Formats: sequence, structure tokens, C-alpha cells
Amino acid sequence: MVISLIAAMSENRVIGIQNRLPWHLPADLANFKHITAGKKFIMGRKSYEAEDKLCSDAGNVIITRQKNYHVAPHETTAPGLREAFEKVQKEAEVFILGGAEIFAQSIDIADRLYITLLHNKFIGDAFFPEIDLTIWKISKQRNFRADEENPYDYSFIEYIRKS
Repeated sequence: MVISLIAAMSENRVIGIQNRLPWHLPADLANFKHITAGKKFIMGRKSYEAEDKLCSDAGNVIITRQKNYHVAPHETTAPGLREAFEKVQKEAEVFILGGAEIFAQSIDIADRLYITLLHNKFIGDAFFPEIDLTIWKISKQRNFRADEENPYDYSFIEYIRKS
């Protein structure tokens, strides 16, 4: 199984503030949907409870320590990452959506990173872990200028773990 982390972050690694994205970037959402189509997601409970959460029609695993936590019929819960991976072990690829704590726990076991980098700095309270370029290499990067719909310059960057 390929473990992929997918996130949008600012130049100062902000991924959220008060459990919301601090920006609106429609191109990022379109790219996210394209990359993750048909794949299962793993996310923390706070990300699942976010107003702007993203869920997969293929199924979601929500990491929570709460017993009897209610989720939709095509979703399930797990008390930790190990148990979440057990629930998706037959998948070819699974996407981890965060939040910050789940990204920190999973970056060392991930195979790929799909990052939308907003070329701006934001105030936030949730951050993506440092991407160590001795471990990761950029396999693809596409850069875009702000336009009428997307108010910030941004890049779609794909990293793969070095052998």
C-alpha cells in the first residue's frame, strides 16, 4: 500500500487556523479531487469535524479515541494510525488528510507527499511538519500565478521518498 499525505500549506507551513483553512483556492480543491478520486482517506477527528472537511466516497477512517463516535455508514473509526492502516490494508493507495498531529505521526512512514504550496505567509495554529529534503525529492512541480479565482500564487508539488 502506498501511503500519501496531501495538504495545502503556506510558505510558513500553516495548514489551518481554528480548524479551518485560512484561504480560499479553488484550483487546490480541483487538484485534490483529481489526485484522490476513488481513494480512501484517513484523517483525525478534528479534521473530520471541520466545517470545510473533505470526505471520500470510497470511504474514510477517522482517528479518534472517543468510543462510539458516530460516523456515516461508509466511514469507520480507529483509535490510532496503526489500526487505521489495518482497516485499509487492501487498498493500493490511501491518503492522509491531517490534521497537524496526524501529519506529524505519519510523515516518517509516508511514501508520497502531495503539497499545494501557497506563496504567501498566513497566521495559523496548525502546521505541516518540516519536509526534510535529505529524505524527500521533488518528482513534479507546477507553478501558477494568482488569477481572478485564485488570489495567491501557488505550486502543486509532488515529493517521493528517496531510496
